[in-house]
Amino acid sequence: MVRDFLTLAGSSILHRKVRSWLTVIGVFIGITAVVALISVGLGLERTINDEVAKVFGVDTFILTPRGAFGPGRSAQGSAQYALDLEWLRAVDGVATAAAVRQRTAFVQGQAGPDGRLTQGFLPVVGLSPELVTSFASFIGPLELEPGGRLFSGGETLVAVLGRDVAARLQTGVGQTIVVAGDGDKPELTLAVIGILAASDPGSSRQGFASGMSTSRDTIYVPYDTMELLWGPADDVLITLVRTSPGRDVEEVAARVQAELRARGSNISTVTYSDISSAIGTVTSTVSAFLAGIAGISLLVGGVGVMNTMYTSVLERTREIGIMKAVGAKNSHILSIFLIESGLMGLVGGVVGTLLGLGISSVASAIIGRIFEVRVAVVASPSLIAATLAGAFALGAVAGLWPARRAAKLPVVDALRYE
Repeated sequence: MVRDFLTLAGSSILHRKVRSWLTVIGVFIGITAVVALISVGLGLERTINDEVAKVFGVDTFILTPRGAFGPGRSAQGSAQYALDLEWLRAVDGVATAAAVRQRTAFVQGQAGPDGRLTQGFLPVVGLSPELVTSFASFIGPLELEPGGRLFSGGETLVAVLGRDVAARLQTGVGQTIVVAGDGDKPELTLAVIGILAASDPGSSRQGFASGMSTSRDTIYVPYDTMELLWGPADDVLITLVRTSPGRDVEEVAARVQAELRARGSNISTVTYSDISSAIGTVTSTVSAFLAGIAGISLLVGGVGVMNTMYTSVLERTREIGIMKAVGAKNSHILSIFLIESGLMGLVGGVVGTLLGLGISSVASAIIGRIFEVRVAVVASPSLIAATLAGAFALGAVAGLWPARRAAKLPVVDALRYE
């Protein structure tokens, strides 16, 4: 019987080809927009997660000032926090840790052409050597001018200068600078072992995995040098922690957070799952909002299906009367018209899904070219199945009222209808 209903519904659609296709157009325009937006949103989410995984690592978590990450972040929170890095490295489950400190210091460079020493207050950033060895993907490539190098573990009285700082202090590789710390700490004479190379505008790092940004007007020193100048760390900007193989990163992060807060550090831990969840929330919200706007066109398409089915009922009133006269029940008439309207929605769903995936591929390629990253195209079976089922349901719901009207037509009145 279902096959007979499908045959009757299909022949009716084919008999009114122009009207049916015009109705289908209204459906697949909305389906195309919704599928394209959802597919692009899912693709961006997957791409961002992949890029974050490359930089961050699923076995890594970071320490940030409390309230600096997540929905509850607050601009009133401190941008720095206190940390005993050696204690952190000794925590059970921690394989390695690296931190970044920052202060402003009075710095003296070389003598200028007039014989006077160049000097000024400049930002000084302390970097753990592990940032280069264990977290290279986070810090990104640090390109130095020829003849320079980065500091290694165990070195303290060395520095790498930003290009602008080197010019201001008139200091090059092999020369020295003098950095003054707190009043009770001695001034340190640091040997300049490298100068950051000028970035090439044509090859500037872009995309999600560009690494930690560096500044041309900053002095970079080993992390231990910061303690010689300013004592124990109470000015940490960020800390990266890698857990031991086989350990649960969530459990280690939670334990570190609890113990550091008990020690007075106003910090929060952020794991890969936290970042992935935040990314998913943002992209899902944006995609749902845009898809909701595009869904308005689906309502227009549904109205088109309803109008077409209502007209079809009027044209086939006498046919309905004949079917009832030979034994067709109201449920049979209702099923025929619901299947017919559902088929129009399904055809629109098929066409719209194909067009939507094609548009999402083009959009992903354009986004990837702009940000210089490969954006995934998501065409999951669940998305396609849900779209087709929704399109059929849209057509069936839109045709429900005309189908009920057809099913309730009195046989005599239907046979007399001209």
